[in-house]
Order: sequence, then structure tokens, then C-alpha cells
Amino acid sequence: MNSVSKSLWPLLLGISLLFTTFGLLKAAPSAQQWQSLNHSLVEEHILPRYRMLQNSSARLAASTQALCLQPELRQLEQVQSDFHQTMDAWQAVQHIQFGPIETLMRNFSMQFWPDRKNLIGKQLSQLLQAQDPHTLSVGYLYKASIGVKGLPALERLLFSGTLADVENNSYRCQLSQTIAAYIAENSLATLTEWSDDYSHSIARAGSNESDYESHQEAAVDMMKSLVEPIEAIRDQKILRPLNDGGQVRPRRTESWRSQRSLRNIQLNIASLKDLYSGTTNSLDSLLREQGRAPQADNISILFNSIEAQLTTVQAPLVDRLSQAETVKQLLQISNALQQLDRELSTEMITLDIQLGFNSRDGD
Repeated sequence: MNSVSKSLWPLLLGISLLFTTFGLLKAAPSAQQWQSLNHSLVEEHILPRYRMLQNSSARLAASTQALCLQPELRQLEQVQSDFHQTMDAWQAVQHIQFGPIETLMRNFSMQFWPDRKNLIGKQLSQLLQAQDPHTLSVGYLYKASIGVKGLPALERLLFSGTLADVENNSYRCQLSQTIAAYIAENSLATLTEWSDDYSHSIARAGSNESDYESHQEAAVDMMKSLVEPIEAIRDQKILRPLNDGGQVRPRRTESWRSQRSLRNIQLNIASLKDLYSGTTNSLDSLLREQGRAPQADNISILFNSIEAQLTTVQAPLVDRLSQAETVKQLLQISNALQQLDRELSTEMITLDIQLGFNSRDGD
């Protein structure tokens, strides 16, 4: 080896090591890493949330039935409280838009929103006017429009009337009872199918026992559940009521009748944060294993910042949206969500996750 070669050898070795290290940092996660992540997300994030939804909706169905048997103010307040608990549970799992929740369009049956053409109002009015006893069965709701059988329809019945409406209109109360029973039945079916079959399909990805060809393919649905809702929250729950700088539209906010629009967003962000970093094997830890610690830190900082900003917004939004300070705060949160969306989307590329078509486009 001549002197020139000897002098270049340390440099060439350094370059070689640099590229080797860079390649290791950029390598896609292994099948085992994806399998571990999927297992944690199913067992620690998804299933507990569906159990909460099933439990809370069962209580709502029972208290609504009790209200119709004994229409008292105390019982109406209990039903409204149980509604809030059920909506809390739904908002905490609303981002999971794959698997059994898609069966029979359960996701839209649970919550048809945004309702741009007031489909719920029109169809509920028709039912209340006709008062057909044949419509007071869960079986009927399976065939009925999505506008009259979910949480938004129940919200109208429970929060737009008075105790006198319950006392004097047995059909209205019985319809509420039927819708609550339908929600509980669908919640139980979704949990059962996740527990019995779908979780097994994810665990056995790549085998003949699964619909997924690989653990990475199963992880795509998980990652879509993290990334796609951020845009939906920003566009539908924040910017749409702000009306693009025009006159604000408070009644475009989600769940405005029960005055929980802001709470919904807070629950959504908390759930996405948990999906990102709250499980034993998480996306946050996976990014760090792949040499992306600074990027993981940035994402965590954004989640924490958005949560902190949301605590400064005063509720209910349906009343506060007309105030300039509230609009300013929501626009700042919107910008932070956009940045979070960009950060997460970039990391999907580094992990070789192809999100593909956004299932929420066109909503």
C-alpha cells in the first residue's frame, strides 16, 4: 500500500462507517418490531377503549329505559350524565376507523357528523310527527337512515327538550330508549368482534389466519388512525365553525347542544397522544430505536403544547366562538395541528409506511 493510500485509508474508513451508520438509522423497522407495536396498541389502547364504550353505552341504555318508566328530573339528569360518559368513550376511540367499526357502517351509525344538510333534524322530525310504534325497535334502526340512530340524534332528543317533553310524549322517550339500546348493541358487537377475531387477525399477520399479509401492513391501519384524525380535527372541528375568516358558525361545532365541543377535541388529542406514546411498545419508542429521537421529541412537544393551549380556551364553544380571543386561540391550535400532521407524516416516510388514500377525504 503506497503512502497516498495509507493517508486516505482513515478517511475512507470513516466515510464507510458513516454510511453504514446512516443506513442502520434509516433502515425500516423489523417485522418483530411492528408485531410488538401492533400488539401493544391493540391490548393497551384499542380494546380498553372499546370496553369503556361498551360499559358506558350499556349504562346509558339502562338509564334511558328507567327514565321512560319513571320520568323525573333526577332521572333525566342521570341520562344526560350517562350520555356524556358514552360520548367521552366514543371520542376516545373515534380515531379507530378500521376493523369491526366499519361493519354495517357502525362508525357512521354511531355518529353521523358533520351533518351538512340537517339530515338528522329532518328525519327525526318525521319520526316524531308520525309516532309509528313500528319504529320503536332496535331491529327497525338497523334498516333506518344513519341520521336517526346515533349519538347526535340522541343528543337532540335529550338536550333540546325539557322534562315535560319526556312526561307528555311517551314516543319521544321511547325513541330515545331505542336509540340508546341500538348504540349499546353496536358497541358490544364491535368489542366482541375485536376481542374474538380481529385482534387475532392482527396478531397472526402474514399467516393464513389473517387478512393482513404482514405485520407492517397491519401497522398501516394503526398509523392511519394516528395521522388522519389530526386533519379531521383541524378541518371539521375547528376551521369549519370558524368559516374561513367569515362570520363564525357556532352551530357547526360538534355536539354543541350538549355544550361539549371543546371537550371532544381535548379527548381526541389526549387519545392520539396515547396512541403515539402511551403504550409499552409505542411509535415514540420505535422512532427512538430507529435513531429518530429528536423527531420523537418534537412530536411529543407538539402534543403537549396543543393540550396546554386547549386548556386556555373557554367553553362552551357555541357561546365563546363569537369572541375574538377564542378565534385567535383556535387558529393557533389549528396551526399547531398542521405542524403535528407534517411531523408525523414525515416520520411515516422514514418508517416506510405508505398511508395512501385518506379515508376521511370528502367528509
